Amino acid sequence: FGGWSGAINAAADDQKKNAVYDFFSYMSRPENSNVDVTIGKTGFNPYRTSQFLNRQAWVEAGMSPEAATVYLGAIEDSLNSPNMVLDLRVPQNQRYQGVVLDLTLSQFLAGELTLDEAAQQIYDQWEEITDELGREDQLAAYRASIGAQ
Repeated sequence: FGGWSGAINAAADDQKKNAVYDFFSYMSRPENSNVDVTIGKTGFNPYRTSQFLNRQAWVEAGMSPEAATVYLGAIEDSLNSPNMVLDLRVPQNQRYQGVVLDLTLSQFLAGELTLDEAAQQIYDQWEEITDELGREDQLAAYRASIGAQ
């Protein structure tokens, strides 16, 4: 499934590495994460199989049984979709996806842009961001993120 991930710099000293590991372990324990995923302000979506199966936790958090079924079903379907798209693994990926893509898709869905106009707008604005940040730097960051040489 999905979920958040965390990391620490390999060059960090052992004390810091151990502290971060302890924190990540604490946050991901079922007794913590099972509550965190039912609270919108945490930003966590369900990511454990048990979090999809135990609908009662969602009802206890204030959802109706029907809403919990629909909500969890939609997230589970998206996580299991063969068309899942990962976030871009480049610096300032939020500008590409959370700003340009989100706004353009909203405009397209509202009927303000045709399919061709939306595609061109995304292309043009992504090119602009890439040029601003440095095409070779972005490519190097992406390659490093997937372990490519």
